[in-house]
Amino acid sequence: MAAAVAVVSVKRGTALHAITVDSFLDVSYDPPTMAVSIYSGSRMMESLEMSDHYAISLLNSSQRDVSERLGASGQPLYGSLKGIDTFPAPHSGQPVLTDAIAWFELRQTQTLEIATHYLVVGEVVSMGTGVSSSKSKPLLRWRKGYGTIGPR
Repeated sequence: MAAAVAVVSVKRGTALHAITVDSFLDVSYDPPTMAVSIYSGSRMMESLEMSDHYAISLLNSSQRDVSERLGASGQPLYGSLKGIDTFPAPHSGQPVLTDAIAWFELRQTQTLEIATHYLVVGEVVSMGTGVSSSKSKPLLRWRKGYGTIGPR
């Protein structure tokens, strides 16, 4: 099944941390709530456990390099967003990718352990569109590769 590709990011002190994900979903519309699945043994999960907020940035089809870079195993967590344009989300200052199609700033409300992963649930406290949203197509992961969709 095709899945949209996003970046989960968190600010920990002065360091900005980010990873690529394709397992996130909207959970509720009232209040607006989303969840993301994070591997339980990951350094990103450690960062999320130390923060009350996080951000999800939906990647556009021209951001495959960002997806691959932040999705590479063993990549350094500190400085992972170096060279990628970001701006601080309005409520918590979490890093949001400037060129994302859309972004969500979330306040963590629950963390559920499910097998090898945690489902990190958050209430959306702000959201918006990126600079390229009106002209962009979403980046999708499908059959271990990348693709997109658009009008025929």
